[in-house]
Amino acid sequence: MAASTGDTVPPLYFIDGIRRTEARVLAWHQSGMVHGLFGAVAAGAVRSANRQADFDRCAVQRVLLLGGGHFHSETIHAGSAQLIFGGIATAAKTPAEVTSELQELMRQLEAKIAEDVLSDDSLVFIDGPLAYITSLGPAIGVIKRISLPYIDAAHFALVTTLALGERTPVFLIADGKRDRYSWYLRIGQRRDFDHELTGIVRLEVRATAGLGAAKHLARMSAAVLVEFASSAVRDPRAPQNLVPIGALEQELRRRMGDPLLIRRGIEKRISEGVEL
Repeated sequence: MAASTGDTVPPLYFIDGIRRTEARVLAWHQSGMVHGLFGAVAAGAVRSANRQADFDRCAVQRVLLLGGGHFHSETIHAGSAQLIFGGIATAAKTPAEVTSELQELMRQLEAKIAEDVLSDDSLVFIDGPLAYITSLGPAIGVIKRISLPYIDAAHFALVTTLALGERTPVFLIADGKRDRYSWYLRIGQRRDFDHELTGIVRLEVRATAGLGAAKHLARMSAAVLVEFASSAVRDPRAPQNLVPIGALEQELRRRMGDPLLIRRGIEKRISEGVEL
């Protein structure tokens, strides 16, 4: 199906988040070994309207995650800045589980920002699946990495034949947990050495939005997303990593601060002695 331009394009929001482990920590307690980390999560939006784009609702949250149910906050001096790492107790027992907790916090922050901007007068694209979105508003998840086809082989074979701006019909993904409507869309051309799914993204909306709304959002996505596809000259994840998302990631990293300076501040604080 080719893109349609018959609909009026509302303001667009592109939402993404990033996480960063500033330093891992290991402590001993009478209850046993405690794994944790100093980390930061950030999320925000790019608002695009009338061919102008601005960053919106960008937020950074710094945390000190400790496993085993331990809670401890710290203030770190990084240059002239005082950074508060709010304590969060988790049941995590391994470094991987602690990292998963940080990922969870990032997704929650993304979802909060998405809920803030969702309205009938906007169109919201979220980088990744909609697992954390509860609103029934016009939110579209943009999945860059296609690991499962979700449709049979005969129909999936048609995905690679899509022309620029073309999409598949909407189909239902019913897993009993978070049913959603989905479709594939080509937003960029592949080069001779690229794999066949280069330039293809999968998009999804919550099934509770209804089939009619899903078809409308699919049509809108096909009309607007090609314009925001990135170039391999500037982004190694092109064309799937949308230009607003790439710019937002850079801005969020800037707001997080210099990782080397922050790490030095953490190391200095630890060297002074910290007790749980």
